[in-house]
Amino acid sequence: MNSVEALAPLIVPAVPAMMIGVGAPTLATLVWAHLAIRLLHLGIYRHGGNAAKGDSLGTILYVSGALVTLALILLTGWAALN
Repeated sequence: MNSVEALAPLIVPAVPAMMIGVGAPTLATLVWAHLAIRLLHLGIYRHGGNAAKGDSLGTILYVSGALVTLALILLTGWAALN
């Protein structure tokens, strides 16, 4: 469920990014990076143990996914202004 909940914040800026004209290679790189990070996070989470309880690696992956989403939002805003 965690991965499903993390999908919406990525999709919301990705759709306008496509419509506004963020470069396809940039958009694809960010979306694939987010997917890879979330899959790694899912693997850590499903493995259990301390990582699933908020260990540093799980937290780093979670924050990394959020930063990719933030980068997408900022690029979309930049593309909209130019």
